[in-house]
Amino acid sequence: MRGPRYAAEALSERFRRDAGSGRRRTDPLRLRQLEAPSVPEGLTESFDQLCRFAAGPVCVAVSGGGDSLALLLIAADWARKSGRSVLAFTVDHGLRPEAADEARFVAGAAARLGVAHRMLRWQAPRAGQAKARMARHDLLSAAAREAGSVMILTAHTEDDQAETFLIRARAGSGWYGLAGIQPLSLSPAETHGVPVFLARPLLAIPRAALRDLLRANGQDWVEDPSNDNPAYERVRMRRLLAADPALRTRVLAIQDRLQLLRQVQDRALARWLSEEVETRPDGTLRAPLPLPPGERGDRALAALITLASGRTRPVRSDALSRLTHRIAHPDTLRPATLGGAAVWIKNGNLKAVAEHKLPPEQVNAIPARLSAMVTACLGEM
Repeated sequence: MRGPRYAAEALSERFRRDAGSGRRRTDPLRLRQLEAPSVPEGLTESFDQLCRFAAGPVCVAVSGGGDSLALLLIAADWARKSGRSVLAFTVDHGLRPEAADEARFVAGAAARLGVAHRMLRWQAPRAGQAKARMARHDLLSAAAREAGSVMILTAHTEDDQAETFLIRARAGSGWYGLAGIQPLSLSPAETHGVPVFLARPLLAIPRAALRDLLRANGQDWVEDPSNDNPAYERVRMRRLLAADPALRTRVLAIQDRLQLLRQVQDRALARWLSEEVETRPDGTLRAPLPLPPGERGDRALAALITLASGRTRPVRSDALSRLTHRIAHPDTLRPATLGGAAVWIKNGNLKAVAEHKLPPEQVNAIPARLSAMVTACLGEM
């Protein structure tokens, strides 16, 4: 069966023949009528895999850029064919004066595709990419849950994968991180309620192919000036890859192999979580010792700490490895705290609970978060 990368190549070739090489000028107040968008067969296969069992509408994060508008167009086509509903969200961080016009631009595109749209505004904007990113996730997750959904689609592409590889390699990431962005993950939003998933159905599609799709359907898009600002490392990596196509090919080939290895590791972690971890009504988690061998033990311990503490920030890898090593020698382990969780051993079992008392609704959500973590490790709903 031909996979997503074949579909991407076919898409790119088909639309380059028809679209020409120039991109239309973006006018936030002008949109062409979009009727029966042309989406090649096979491009929506990943939508079926990621979204077919998701309850409620499938939500799409749309900034107005080329990647997210192409995602919206493809999602609308998939929804019509599968009898599903789509809900588009645009976040206005309140940090740029153009943001309100861009949100209206997206609302118009969504309306012409027959997709409902909501603008989400950050009420207390603060400078800084990390703060804006967390605010965006918090707003999107809250809006999805309000709509009765647990799924948000984001428009990460094959290009984002290659850029992420180089960024993480420069930061000294191990092979697990170099495997790149995953098709399905839990939202990092701070939440006490139902877990929300981030799904990325376009990870095997080149950014250029998505632009070709937009041109073929007469759809403009917004260019964010920060996407061409070399002050950002991602932009520098983007330029490096554009200047050396052979490097891009090598990076993606390596990443494909690492993704296969990561899938094996994540599925093993999913089995361990579902078969060995027990949740208690008071929020305590219990797992029999020993932990899984090697670095899988670190990831298993990190999962327990994340579940017990209710936090979404990753645990420091050096501290995690030290604690895993101490757990392997239970006779000398004293109760320890890490990442907002207290960890101890009793009767041959490892136990973890929040360091500070959690609200009842957060404690009650732990079984659902455990189930969602298993689903994310399996990579499909």
